[in-house]
Parts: sequence; structure tokens; C-alpha cells
Amino acid sequence: MARDSPSVITIPLDLIVEILEKLPTKSLARFRCVSYQWESIINSYIVIDSIVTRRSNQQPPRDPHFFLEKLLNQPQRGVHWRSFPKPSSILSYTYLYHQVTDEEQLYHEEIVGKCEGYLTSFQYVRGLIGFSCSSRNNAQFRIHNPTTRQSIFLPVTRLPGTLSYLFGYDPFKNQYKVLCLTSLNRRGQSSKLFILGDVSNEWWDIPCSIGSHSPFGEAVVIDGTIYYTARNTDWTDDFLVSFDVRHEMFNHIQTPEDLPLSTHRGDSTLVNYNGKLGCMCPNNFSLNTIDVDVWVMQDAEKQEWSKVTFSDMLQGLPKFDIRFAGVTNPGGEIVIVRNDYLSEFALDVYYYDPKHNGLRRAEIQTTTSLYRVRPSEKVIVIAVTDHVENIIRL
Repeated sequence: MARDSPSVITIPLDLIVEILEKLPTKSLARFRCVSYQWESIINSYIVIDSIVTRRSNQQPPRDPHFFLEKLLNQPQRGVHWRSFPKPSSILSYTYLYHQVTDEEQLYHEEIVGKCEGYLTSFQYVRGLIGFSCSSRNNAQFRIHNPTTRQSIFLPVTRLPGTLSYLFGYDPFKNQYKVLCLTSLNRRGQSSKLFILGDVSNEWWDIPCSIGSHSPFGEAVVIDGTIYYTARNTDWTDDFLVSFDVRHEMFNHIQTPEDLPLSTHRGDSTLVNYNGKLGCMCPNNFSLNTIDVDVWVMQDAEKQEWSKVTFSDMLQGLPKFDIRFAGVTNPGGEIVIVRNDYLSEFALDVYYYDPKHNGLRRAEIQTTTSLYRVRPSEKVIVIAVTDHVENIIRL
């Protein structure tokens, strides 16, 4: 009797896509290597420009993801700084994620085991993070993908002096770019640009049409534009600058006269406020107020601003020991964290809901190894309020 030939089971494409959509992103990144067909299905139906998309009915996490920088060998009061070893940093990444069973589980990854000095130029852009280490002259800029755990160092710029890096994304060409500016000096200022994935793997000289300036504070990337605050050559004026990532052009942003960009006038913070450039400004911060002004650039081309004041936002918070860490997207909650955390305090974070004028407190879930074990250590919290899963290959 002849043996029956085995039948081939064909799974409909829509069912395959539905199954793959339920898998963790790290599994999708591995499964793209199974075959050209698998890579085509994942890239065509689940991935858009390296970003893993999920169905709209999947609920986003209530709390953002967090990067935690543990600072070691911090100088102590009353002890001469020469008695301390050189400071160093440990960078880690932590968040709660939902499994297929809807249970929450803690994910924790150590990105930098030990870096001499402090981490600077830290930016999160569309699933990738970029940073450099402050203790090294002409320090290399590093890009890390938390989803795939890949990291690369960009080539040395060979520019003199202290360097400022700005990390951005061009949605039109699907390109990541890094801008490097030298510090202000007698020889003028140089600016270079690096395009991630470019075959030349080189820094390119670009002109700066707004003259020499020194960036400070945290930058924000919105719709292909990097926004950052800067000072002029004699440090007498602070202003807002935009850099068009696609066209590689600088521009001055006109701001209202009573918007306090300078740290001498207030503790302002640039944020992505529901897809528009926002500036969080505690109202008369030095007077220990609890009200906060939020300036929003309603029209980027016309540079038109509006202002809304949230009364009692900081009620009950240690106002001289906190900072704004961003605005959740989706959600629109304003994230407030401490300037730094010691072992005596839990890693607590606050969320202000502008719609309901409500404040809630949450505790960052992490491993006990992050807590301070010596008086010379502390932790700085960096919130990621617009997290996406990116499987780009670095």
C-alpha cells in the first residue's frame, strides 16, 4: 500500500502577520534573518522605516521608559577634590513591559558598564540614543539601539576644544544625522555633520549661517528639526536655535520677550508638547512659586507662540530639587523628576495631567544595584516620553 504523501499546510498571510505582531520586537529582529520571505513580511506589514508598529488597540505603557545614569566618585563636602579618584558613570535602561499574558515584567539593561567622566549630549531620537563622555578631549559620540542592543562609536572629529553634539532625524529621507559644534574660541567656530549609514563614514563640514554660538541645555527633535538654546560669543544673550536636519540649515527662532530662556531668569526646559515645541517655565521660580507657564510655538513657520499657566502644578513638591523631564506621548502628562537621587530616596517620579489638573506619583521599577552604596554616588533619571521600538541595524 502506497504511503500517503504529506500534505502542505498553508497559513494565510493575514494570520501570519497577526501572529508576528504579538511577538516581542527583539524576536522580530532575529526572525528577519530566517529567510527573504520572512524579512519581506516583517518589513512590509509590521515595520515602517525600521520602526515596529503595533495595532491601535494595543495599549501604550502608562509610564515612560527611563535611562538611569549612576555617578560614581562624586566629590564630598569638606573633602579636597584631589583626594577623590576620577568621576565615572554607569548608564542603564529600565522599563516595565506587558507580556502576551498582559502581565508586567521589568526589563533592565546596562548600556555602559563604566565610563570615565560624565555622560553629555544625551539625546533620544526615534528609538536610538546618542551620548558622549565628558572627561575625554575630543570625545567620540556613541549611538546605541536599546531594542537590538547594538552600539557604534562615530569617527573622531579631530576638532579642537570642547564639543557639543546634537542628534536628529530626517523623516523625508529616513536618515539619522549628528551635528557637532566646537566651543567658542579665538579661532572661530567649526561645525560638522555625520550621516548614519553613509558609505563615506566621515564628518562633513557645513556652514553655520547664524554665527558662532554655544549650545546649552537639552535639545528637542520635532518633525525633522532640532531645537536647542544657545548663547552668543560674549555670553550676554541667550536665544533659541533650530536646525533643519533635512536641509542642514540653522535658523534663529523668535521668542516672546517674557519667555525666560536664560538660567539667570528662570529654570526653563524645552519639550515636545503634543507635537509642537514647548517651553516649561516655572513662574518666578526664585520666589518659590507653585505655578508653571507653558509656552507653545503654535506655528513653526510664522513662529507664533501661545502661553498657558497651570496653577498649583508644583504644590507639595520640593521645587528647588526637581526638573521637567518631558511630556508623555500619547497621554500629554508632564513628567517631573528630581535633579538627582540618593539612596535615602526611592526613585520616584511625578506626572501632572493638564486636562484634570491632577498630580500622581509613581516609583521607577529597577534593580537594587542602582541604589547608592557609598556617599559619593548618586543617580540621575532621564525619561523617554516618546518611546518606539527600532530594529535598524547599526
